[in-house]
Order: sequence, then C-alpha cells, then structure tokens
Amino acid sequence: MPWAEAVLVEDGVIAAVGTEKQLFDMVQAGTEVIDLGGRMLLPGFQDPHLHALEAGINETVCFLSAEGAEEVYRQEIAYCLDDQKDVSWFIGVGVSMPALLETVESPMAFLDRLIPDRPAVILDNLGHGAWANTKAMQAVGYLDFQETPGENPPGGLIDRDPVSGRLTGVVFENAQQKLRNAALPPTKGNVSFAFESLLQALDLLAENGITTVSDAGGYWPRGHQEAWIRAEEENLLTVRASNALYLYPDLPFAEQIAEFQKRYSNDPEKLLRFNQAKIYVDGILSQATGALYQPYEASLDLPKDLQRGFLYFQEETLFDYVSALEQLGFQVHFHATGDRGVGLALDAVAQAKKVNSPTDIQHRITHLYLVDKKDVSRFRELNVITDFQLAPSSTNSDTKRYLAGFIGQRAGDLMPARKLYEAGVEMVLSSDWDAEELSPLMKIEAVLTQRDGAFDRVETVIEMMTLNVAKLLQHEDKTGSIEPGKLADFVVLDRNILDIPIDEIGAVNVEATLLGGEPVYDPEGLFK
Repeated sequence: MPWAEAVLVEDGVIAAVGTEKQLFDMVQAGTEVIDLGGRMLLPGFQDPHLHALEAGINETVCFLSAEGAEEVYRQEIAYCLDDQKDVSWFIGVGVSMPALLETVESPMAFLDRLIPDRPAVILDNLGHGAWANTKAMQAVGYLDFQETPGENPPGGLIDRDPVSGRLTGVVFENAQQKLRNAALPPTKGNVSFAFESLLQALDLLAENGITTVSDAGGYWPRGHQEAWIRAEEENLLTVRASNALYLYPDLPFAEQIAEFQKRYSNDPEKLLRFNQAKIYVDGILSQATGALYQPYEASLDLPKDLQRGFLYFQEETLFDYVSALEQLGFQVHFHATGDRGVGLALDAVAQAKKVNSPTDIQHRITHLYLVDKKDVSRFRELNVITDFQLAPSSTNSDTKRYLAGFIGQRAGDLMPARKLYEAGVEMVLSSDWDAEELSPLMKIEAVLTQRDGAFDRVETVIEMMTLNVAKLLQHEDKTGSIEPGKLADFVVLDRNILDIPIDEIGAVNVEATLLGGEPVYDPEGLFK
C-alpha cells in the first residue's frame, strides 16, 4: 500500500499511479488535470451487508419509538394515519417487540382500536419481528394458529399470551415475511414506490463514499429485484451491486430453487448482479432466537424446544439448499448470531463441498455474535469469510450487560473479530444499514476506539472495507484498490484519516464520490 501523489484515469479505468512528475510526463496536451488540494483519495468504500431499498422505504412510512407506553404509540400512530389514509395497508416501523410486549397489555386489540378498518402491520427495529392487527393476521391466515396451540409457520414464531394462550398480534422471524409481502405486493404502484425509495437510498450511499454494495434484503416476491433492475436500465444506479435473493423457509424447495435459477445474474461487466443467496440460520440473541450450543439462561423460562434458540430450517433442508444454490453459482450469505447457528452454517458449507465438484465459490457468515472455539479453524478449512458489524451499539458495555441476561458469561466474548482475524480468517466489515449507522468513517472510528481494542491500525480497517470486500464479491480484479487496470471508483475525503487522531475520523467529510471515473456525488464541483 504505497503512497502516491497522482492517478491517471482514461475512460473510467486507472491507467497509472505515481508521482505528479511521472504522470505529467505520460499525458498528452489537453488532458484534464484536477487538483484535489491535499485532500485524501481512497478507493470507494464497499459495504457487503446493508438493506438499502428497505432503508429507503423506512424513510417514508410511519416511524414509531422503539420503546414507548400505550399513550406514546397512540399519539404516534394517530399522527401517521392522515399520511396513510389512502393506502390499503397501514405500515409502520421501529418498535422493539420485546418492549412492546412488556408495555402494551394486548398489542393486537390495542392496534384494532386505533386502526379497525384495514390491515395494519408495524415492523420492528431489528428486522426480526412485526406487530399486526386482527385484519392483518386474518389476511395471511395467522388467526388459524389460535386453534393450534404450540404450532408455528415454517421458520417463524407466533406469539401467544402466556396466561390466556390468545394471539398477541406479535410474530417473530420468518413469520413476519407473509405480513410484509401482503402489505407490499408487487403491484405497479408498489414497485414504483420501491424504485423511488431505492433512489433515495442511492443518494445517501453516494454521500457516504460507498461505491459497491451487497443488498442483503432480496425480497423478490415484493418486486425489489425489479426496482434495482429499473435503476440500472435508466442509468440511475450509482453503485456496483452484488445483491442477494432471500430464501423463504415456507416455500417449496423445488419451486424456490427454480425461482432462484431464473433470477440469477452474474455478468461482471454490469453494475448489477444477483449472485448472493441470503439464508437465515437462526434469529437474534436479544429475542432468544439465536441458536446456541448451550441453553439460554434458565431465568428466561423458555419452552423446552426453544431453550437453545431457534432455527429457520431443519438441518437436512438447510444442507440441501446450500448444495443446490452452490451448484447454481450463488454465494451463500448466512445470517447466524449464535454459536450453534455459526456451526450449522459451517456444516452446510462442508456438506456442499462433499456433494458438489470442487469450486472456488466463497460463502460467508454475517453477524457472528458468538463463535465456539472448536469452529474457529473451520473458517479457513472451508474457505468461509466472516462479515462483522462492529458498531458501538453491538459491542459496548450496555449491550453486553443486557445480553448477559440472555446468555450469561458468554456475553463477555461477543463478536470475536480479533480472535478470528489472528487465526487467519478472511474478514470484511459492513454496516447492516439501516439497523445500524451507514457512515464508513464512523464505522472506522468505532472499530478503532472500542474498549476491547478489536483492531488498532487504520490501514487494516480500510482494507476490510475496500479490497477485502472486492475479493468477497468477486471483482477484486476491477475494484478495491487504486492500481493500474482497475476501475476509477474513488472517494475524496477532506482530511488524511491516517494522520489525525482516530476519535476524529468519524467527523471527516466525504467531498466527492466517483464511480468509473464519473462523479456520483460532488457538491463542491471538484470534478466539473
């Protein structure tokens, strides 16, 4: 990673890197010269795990407090009703489902009183739950579960009042997806709404210096894939995107594999590819749905079948899906938070390697809140990449103290990125936006200032957010570093982040973002 003074770009491709004198000696008269005035030029940031389209949608629907009393929710929903008076489903976001169940005595009845005339669904703040009224639960067939105590839809959980056994209107994990799909079916209007939401998100990505993403939503039954395709076709796509398709636990195996095969795309010359398969192995620790080798704390008083967490798929089905998707050319993007979830993801990759011919496809596991020591060496053996979101909210003492109520002393070893890095495991860093902060610069500062000291070199963290991601997404021959032959995907910063205190990095400004040599964000006109 040598320092350089200048870069020569021809037709969107880096032709040379070196000193000013070297490059001036190479160029012909008429070459445009841009003086950045001492600003810092870096390869564009690459974010391999975010929810861009959903983040755009969430900017436009009713946003509620994560934790509030009945009166708070009553006021917030009443305020939003005027804005959503002409839509068939009321949609909100932001509520913490565990907090809701503690503060609202009967969530479904409460929502029925506020919105009696149409289905209503309010999505949680973590992407793992939803709150619905009676009309919404009826629309997707969930009221039938009232008559079948203990039964749940595939990959999901239907919450019931512990005393009466009645449905509360709160659902967890994949059970929310039917509500989401019903609320936003792929009508022409909804796909246009998704498209406009995506354009809003693309503006924010450009403002943050991000030139490559992997959107981890992938909810193809809602027309999300079509929104991305339209952005590319209309020359409005301002990032390179290697996006995921979401694997539903409640759809038939053969039908879903056929759908994935039809929707797969992996042309390295295009901005947009759909070559990732998003598979949830488990849920999250803060809802006791992350899958663990050892049980959750006894004080939680969980049902016997949930004492070690929750799995979206039966093991054999998970293994079959991973093998089949690998055969189609997909990289599998596993969601796993608990140590058993991580171990099962590794088991699935190992099984795929036995079933399929040798392949250079790399799969990855994201989140990894807990990793058992016996599984550490398997990442290298199986060529699996780790994808961490080391945001302060995930690693600070308050989070550890809170999660200790679920997993006890294991909370002291959350997200062991440093341990895996020192074991030689390949690693990338991502944002999980909009569940977490988007800014790559704030991410760099957060990673470097953690009390546990996960990493201490700015260069290491930059690499995990540029070149390492390019390797993961199979375009390191084109992006990820500033060297001849690669595409001119750049971010311009107002200061040298290697030469300032690390606690100032988050305040550094992105002054321009270039994709293939063309500015996609340039408010000061540096490249005009």
